[in-house]
Amino acid sequence: MENKICQSCGMPISSVDQLGKNKDGSINQDYCKYCYDNGEFIDKVSMEKYIEMCSQFSAQAGMTNDEMKEFCTKLFPTLKRWKKN
Repeated sequence: MENKICQSCGMPISSVDQLGKNKDGSINQDYCKYCYDNGEFIDKVSMEKYIEMCSQFSAQAGMTNDEMKEFCTKLFPTLKRWKKN
């Protein structure tokens, strides 16, 4: 699984066990298990709220909180979950 990221939070996905599941129990190839389970998004919030939620993981990503928010603000609109048609 090279260069795959969750299409909701942008987390790098390196193994199948990090992927979310569809309603029928099959693996969803687009979203991680922290964002998607049983065929639906776990956190049903706006993109802006989700950016705030994800910013708490800034240290894990090697960024400050503000850097993480800026990164997510640019990345999220390009992801499948948040992209405007």
